[in-house]
Amino acid sequence: MSQDAPRPGQATFAAWLIIGGSVILVVTAWQRISSLHTLEVQEELRRVLAEPPLSSSGLGFEGLKTTIRVMCMVAAAAATASTILGWHALKRSTSARLALTLLAPVVLIGGFATAGIFAPLVVAGVVMLWLRPTRDWFAGRPWAPAVSAAGPKRPDPFAPRSADRAEPEERKPEPPPAPTRPGPYQGTYGGPPPPATPPTDSPAPHQQAPYPSPNPYAPQPHARPQGSPTAKRPASLVAACVITWVTTALVSGFLLLVSLVLAVAREDLFDELERQQPDLDLGGMTHAELATGMFVATGLVVVWSVVAMVLAALAFRRIGWARIALIVCTGVAGLVALAATLASPPLVLVLGAIGVTFWLLLRADVTAWFRR
Repeated sequence: MSQDAPRPGQATFAAWLIIGGSVILVVTAWQRISSLHTLEVQEELRRVLAEPPLSSSGLGFEGLKTTIRVMCMVAAAAATASTILGWHALKRSTSARLALTLLAPVVLIGGFATAGIFAPLVVAGVVMLWLRPTRDWFAGRPWAPAVSAAGPKRPDPFAPRSADRAEPEERKPEPPPAPTRPGPYQGTYGGPPPPATPPTDSPAPHQQAPYPSPNPYAPQPHARPQGSPTAKRPASLVAACVITWVTTALVSGFLLLVSLVLAVAREDLFDELERQQPDLDLGGMTHAELATGMFVATGLVVVWSVVAMVLAALAFRRIGWARIALIVCTGVAGLVALAATLASPPLVLVLGAIGVTFWLLLRADVTAWFRR
């Protein structure tokens, strides 16, 4: 694909629409989460629960708040990924356009909880990436209309004759040329001279052709080309992949262990927590709702960790789109870890590991290694 083709204005507008809408969607989602405890929002939620179709759904007030909180977090995570992918779409990355297409339904569904119009704007920008002339630009085809030079067109031989088409002139046959007198160097009786026998280059019967001399400048079949050493995998990429594998394994293992304890001895665990921390505030949620939320969070983290580990393995094997996807996953995980660190300060260790991984993947030596 030609890298010199100019970017269409539609592609620039669509990419910046995705980036701008995603940034505002992230801010709106966190603002919505922070306002769930206000009296105005709680009265609005109770009014929504009292009206159909939610009045007959059996959903409680705390369940609705949890649903809105989860949807806003999903929308913020998807919008963060869309911001990074929109920037790569400006650089003509087809994998970024494909990832944006897969994230568009998540952004749209999660954006319903933010009560804003920015999620549809992001989806509209993604749709524009698949329309012409942006689609031709991503495919490497010339998207600008070609200017045809004005010139005479070839007539159609099968078109019916019109009145303004004149019949072609009938050319009379030319008379044969007069016989000329034979020259002094022609053959007998004035005929043409006999054809000369072409020289033959075939060797004599007992003469062997000489052996071809070897070309001293021809490349040897097993020789290694000089000047092109094998590109060595940068240490920054190795460190980023190792940190990803270790961090995801530890976090997933810890959450699976907590979920197992909640499934086996839920009441005993909460009794111990209340005994050690008498002032523990559960936010009005029951033990069953907390356990359900932990199970859902564990499932999401485990799936996310498996995807990150697979992407790290593919990036380790020098697959370019896997590195971009891993950068997106790391950025989204960092945003979620930052929000979780405000509630649980020990998670700053996980946030630090994510930040180091994100920085290592964006280093110049890693980028140059993938471009070779």
